[in-house]
Amino acid sequence: MSVETDRLISFFILWGTPAVFSIIEYFKLSKTEKKEAIRDLISLKSIVTTGFILIGGVIASLGRLLSLLPLHVIGNFILVIGGVLGAIEAWEIERKRSIVILF
Repeated sequence: MSVETDRLISFFILWGTPAVFSIIEYFKLSKTEKKEAIRDLISLKSIVTTGFILIGGVIASLGRLLSLLPLHVIGNFILVIGGVLGAIEAWEIERKRSIVILF
């Protein structure tokens, strides 16, 4: 389980930069906007789609960083599940929107 420096730097750039900017933007929100953002993030729809994609991506990146194939495979599996569920959710929303346009 060796950690290469270039992989470590890539990991922190890939996941650290968006995390820091998200935290900075969260603290800029008003109290009501913070409550609404938290409510949206802990909703089942958000966890199943975006949450699975982010968690799967982080786990897959950690597996690659630590050179652990099982962790990398598990992360990719979670990532695929989140992607499929996100695509299904987007399809359902667009299908309803297209029905409204037809009538």
